[in-house]
Amino acid sequence: DILKQSEEYYRSTLDVLDAWWTLGPTLNASAVGNYMFNPPSVNYSIDSDEIINSIEWPEIAGQSTKPNVSNRQIKIDESLDHTLYSFSLSLKQPLFTWGKITNAIKLYQGVSEAQRLQLNITESRLETELETRLTSLFYLQKILKILEEEYNYASQLVSFSELAEQNGMMIHQEVLDAKLQAKQIQIAQQNVNEQVSTQLLELQKLTRIQNLSLENIDYSFDEALIKQITLLDREQIKEKALSSESETIQLLLQTQNLQDIALKIAKASVNWKPDIALQISLGYGGTKFPFFEDGWKDADDYSLNFTIGITTSVWDGGNKVRDVSRKISQQRSAQIESEDAKIQIQHTLDTQWNTVDASSLRIEYQDLKIENAHLKIEQQELMYKNGYASESDVLFAKIDWCNERITREQEALNVAVAAYTILYLSK
Repeated sequence: DILKQSEEYYRSTLDVLDAWWTLGPTLNASAVGNYMFNPPSVNYSIDSDEIINSIEWPEIAGQSTKPNVSNRQIKIDESLDHTLYSFSLSLKQPLFTWGKITNAIKLYQGVSEAQRLQLNITESRLETELETRLTSLFYLQKILKILEEEYNYASQLVSFSELAEQNGMMIHQEVLDAKLQAKQIQIAQQNVNEQVSTQLLELQKLTRIQNLSLENIDYSFDEALIKQITLLDREQIKEKALSSESETIQLLLQTQNLQDIALKIAKASVNWKPDIALQISLGYGGTKFPFFEDGWKDADDYSLNFTIGITTSVWDGGNKVRDVSRKISQQRSAQIESEDAKIQIQHTLDTQWNTVDASSLRIEYQDLKIENAHLKIEQQELMYKNGYASESDVLFAKIDWCNERITREQEALNVAVAAYTILYLSK
């Protein structure tokens, strides 16, 4: 996601540069050269009398110098050269566009800023996801160790129960209960291992590290940081998460701003709002290559023109008016989405704080139960040593102790995930 959004942000910066250049002139050039193997020719004739009569002939000694030529035709045969060239250079400069160009620049700048914010938010989200998954692996491994210890106790219980059954000291149903308990622990181990595999696959996808295993991960869980987050002032966290300091809120505000700019552009594009531009064109067309062949200017085949152009839409069936209404509707939708997002942020914060409170209280409760379960183990071991309890009573107490510890680790994981989510929302 980060790589993809980084490219999107890079492209948005290029769009901003393109938008800025629309303020300046556009220069276009073209060059065409033709070679004609059989150039066209022009044949025509002129009456000599027309030429003679068009001239005022002087008189010398009272005698006219006008020649006496009558009805004589002068034939002229002209053929074009084999080469024909055409060159043009034109410059177009917008003069007045009702703010469409400047607002378009602001729009692209806003889009680029939104892409930057989205990139930062994605980086923060992925960092939080990475921390959450690594923390989950940390607690899952702790739970696996406890389950391994618990399974060892359950295996001892099964062996003791089978031996007791053989000696007539235990019925078969009690043996089955011990085996069922051992099997439940195996199933729990399998479920936790599946969760570990899932977390590794997600981390592999997140980090693009192939064949990721627990041996490749060196992670130190910062329990003090989690404790510090849970002790933060909740009202300050909420105010920060809903203020303009939050990049999520900045993105929402930027989205609203983009809709405002789009509305301005739509209003500037309605009927009877002409755009004015200047065009300067320089051209040449002739049989001589300019600057390199003699006589290329003799035919006066070059030109320089200045043009002021005005263009506007007069009637389009109301499309542009409806586009303004559409932009106003999108503007209202952006405001609604912004309010909904703020409500969702507040709701998520409240939910995560509730999770912190509930799980923290259950952790305190589990700590008492763990302490109580450990005392029961000591009591059963003492009673077993004095002959008032069996070995199975001791093993059952140890299994209960393991179960209470597993429940505590699960609650601690809930607190850590909620704390990371709170920290992410406050950025």
